[in-house]
Amino acid sequence: MRDDLRPPDLTFPSIQYGARETPMDLQILLYKGGALTYTKKTKQLIDDGALGEVLAERVELVRRIHEFISGQLAGGGSRQTAKNNLRSLRDFFGWQDSTNTSASIHNVEQVFLSWADSMLLRHRVKKDLTMRSAYSMASRIALILDFILERPTTLIAATRLIPPIVRKSAVSRDSEKELLEGTFAFGHALQDICDGLPRDVVLKAALPLRIKLRTGQHVEQWSDFPRRSVDISEPPRTEAFLAYQNEGTLRTRSPLANLRIEAELLMFIAQTGMNLAQAHQLKLRHFFYASYLDGYQVRDRKNRRGGEVLFEIYRDYKPHFERYLTWRRQLFPESEFLFPFIRMGRIASQHPQFRLRTICKGLGIRFVPPQTLRNTRVNWLLRRSGDPDQTAEMAQHTKETLLRVYERPSQQRAMAEATHFWSKHDPQLLSTTAAAPGACDGRPAPQTDPPKDAPSPDCIRPSGCLWCEKHRDVDSQDYVWALASFRHVKVVELAAWPAPKATQEVHPAQLAIERLSGKLAWFRESNARRRGWVDEALARIDEGDYHLDWRNLVSALEGRL
Repeated sequence: MRDDLRPPDLTFPSIQYGARETPMDLQILLYKGGALTYTKKTKQLIDDGALGEVLAERVELVRRIHEFISGQLAGGGSRQTAKNNLRSLRDFFGWQDSTNTSASIHNVEQVFLSWADSMLLRHRVKKDLTMRSAYSMASRIALILDFILERPTTLIAATRLIPPIVRKSAVSRDSEKELLEGTFAFGHALQDICDGLPRDVVLKAALPLRIKLRTGQHVEQWSDFPRRSVDISEPPRTEAFLAYQNEGTLRTRSPLANLRIEAELLMFIAQTGMNLAQAHQLKLRHFFYASYLDGYQVRDRKNRRGGEVLFEIYRDYKPHFERYLTWRRQLFPESEFLFPFIRMGRIASQHPQFRLRTICKGLGIRFVPPQTLRNTRVNWLLRRSGDPDQTAEMAQHTKETLLRVYERPSQQRAMAEATHFWSKHDPQLLSTTAAAPGACDGRPAPQTDPPKDAPSPDCIRPSGCLWCEKHRDVDSQDYVWALASFRHVKVVELAAWPAPKATQEVHPAQLAIERLSGKLAWFRESNARRRGWVDEALARIDEGDYHLDWRNLVSALEGRL
């Protein structure tokens, strides 16, 4: 190969790889058909010359792409972002190879726009690509090209691809209840799996291990023994199986240990609200617990109160967490990680694949991924506290992020909030029934110059209404009947009072009687119609026919109840 066509180093040495992983290498983009080949075979095809010569026009473009991704990694970008970028690049260059097109640093904008149009065609006509996927891939490539070409505006805006509109649909009361019940069922299964895998069971239990759940179901685990070679209808008794079962080390029992660590990790995320990328990389510390609200703030013991808060947990979770720490120290005394997964060909920085997905599917239980656990926790906190600021602080988000990303619209919560709002602001709802006969607005205010011993209005004692500025008479026969009944109550109260001798003390009921008598006199003297109301009301009182609002009270005062 000529030196001028020899490809530059397009690998990423800063990325750590597992024993079974193929290192990322942009060299595949320099050959026609390279982006369409199976990753693990690409290097061999290049070495064998099966992909032909390097496409010279692509070298500078791919070199600049490599420079961009390397810069992202050096700046703290994740390897997952780099892998996503490579996946989109393979699609972009693979399309070029399939259409006999080849982008260079000079024509890459036009090639990119043609590729975006092809994805739009797939979405609209062939319907084998969603708009979300098309926009996601195109936006990744556009971000890279914006950097390379030093564009003042983003290239994605020149395409006809549109970002998917994410509308949050309100969750009904029944759906919200079903969602929470599913999450609780998942949590119960996690708890049962943790309880069913103590140290001795992990290392010494006979296979297949059957972990009993509170639902009566069982989780059967063979600890990855290759069952293809045995009769699965009954436990095998071959020498190979017995040796595998009796070894009692993590070499053969790592699947069981990993299963409990998976369950513990998901429970930890549900408790703390920490994201998966942070949680599975936490280092083991000598934890110190400081009481906080309804749980604990957890710090490193060497720093105690002066140290950074590592995470917060609820009070009921602490005993379980302490049991897990004991189990974890027994099985992994040398590991520095809080969740020390045993990796098979994968590096420690990669998150687990969660074999619990398959287990939950077999049990008929909905697997709740870490992001959903965090989302459910945030919405539960928001619903319980009703305070977005406090919830955002506890979830370690800004209030804007909480409401934009995590809040799940709740029909039940919205109805409750609307009811609460209008109960404070609706003028009609603010109007309350007066304690005495009549009407008011529920905001007591004493009249000017009331009698000396007149009761103060407080919307509790009916007598106080008689000297309240907000009390209003009602122009009806029923109201007049209620007034007369109320006056009779006060007459009975006054009659039962043993007046003290040699004093001028006046019973408060006397003031109420005089006030009520004055109201009845006004109705009688105003016109003939109202005079008839008063006469009828007084006749009913003489007959012992009291208004419904006062009937039971009169009977009680007269000793007839």
